[in-house]
Amino acid sequence: MTLFVVFLFLAIYNAGCMTALQLQHYGIYPAVGREGFAEYMRANARAAVLPTILPGMLLQFTSIALVIFRPWFVGRDEAWFALVLNLATLFSTIRWQRRLQGQMAATGYDETKVRLLIRTNWIRTISYLMLAVLCLAILLRVLEGAG
Repeated sequence: MTLFVVFLFLAIYNAGCMTALQLQHYGIYPAVGREGFAEYMRANARAAVLPTILPGMLLQFTSIALVIFRPWFVGRDEAWFALVLNLATLFSTIRWQRRLQGQMAATGYDETKVRLLIRTNWIRTISYLMLAVLCLAILLRVLEGAG
C-alpha cells in the first residue's frame, strides 16, 4: 500500500508540475530576451533539479517497483500501462526536451527550438495527466470497495 501511495503522490505532483511548465513556463520563453536567454536556461536547469527532475526520476523508479511489487488492488495491465506512460515521458525528455534545453543553454534563444520544445512537451504533459487519472481511478475503486 505504501508503494502505491508514494506512486499516487508522485503521479499527481508530476502531472501538476508538467502542466504548469507546459502552460506557463515554456510559453514565456520569448519574454526572457535573447541576450540573457542562455544564462536563463542554465539557471533554469540548476533550479529544476529538486522540483521537477528528482520527482520525475522517483516516479520512474516507483513505476518499475509497482510492476514488480504490485499491490493486490492494482491490476497487472494497470501497472504495465503506468510503466509505458512513464517510459513515454522518459523518451520524450531524452529525445527532445533535455536536448533542446541544453542546446539553448549553450547557444541562446531559438524560436524554432522553442516551438519544438512546446509541441513535443505535450507528450510528457498528456502522459503525466493520464498517469494521474489512472492512479485516481485505482484509488476510487479501492475506496468504493472499502465502503
